[in-house]
Amino acid sequence: MSPQHGFYYDQTRCSGCKACIVACQDWNSVAPGPAVWRKVTHIEQGKFPDARSFNLSMACNHCADPACLPVCPVDAIYKRDEDGVVLVDRTICIECHECERACPFGAPQFGNDDSEPVSGEDWEEAHPMQKCTSCWDRREVGLAPACVGACLQRALDFGPLEELEKKYEKTVKTVLGLPADNVSMEGEKIDPTVPSFIFKQKT
Repeated sequence: MSPQHGFYYDQTRCSGCKACIVACQDWNSVAPGPAVWRKVTHIEQGKFPDARSFNLSMACNHCADPACLPVCPVDAIYKRDEDGVVLVDRTICIECHECERACPFGAPQFGNDDSEPVSGEDWEEAHPMQKCTSCWDRREVGLAPACVGACLQRALDFGPLEELEKKYEKTVKTVLGLPADNVSMEGEKIDPTVPSFIFKQKT
């Protein structure tokens, strides 16, 4: 298997402009609605005069051991051998939401009748799970993921994690605002998922 790919995020550079969200939605034709593949969270800590603020831009973390994969009853979720990216086969998803409940990071997304008024001809359900694909289609023609390419502050990058760790100094595995990767959205303990995400932390 090829090296695990993942995201790098420089929290010191991010201005919270949300260009990454717009670019992601545009490239992947994600209509306005409940499904948002990439989210930017603003976090405040402390009180004046010692107040601090942080941004966190996050999509699917393409975990090394994703919690969403084993809970899918129809094996619609899988990891690509070539880069470890986690994808979903929307044609066989039964919209049971088990992946959504298992994921610690809220990555699995679901549309509704307004955002997906026309179902795919080969879909089992009207609104199968959708999420960040790391823009594998862009990467196959030498382009960066849409979010990375759109970031004006160059706060995002994507590639083999080992190369990213060498390229960027002082990277860490977690930052303020990142949910624990061993607790599901339901608050249940799960085995650590090992998210494929490294950071430069704002202090």
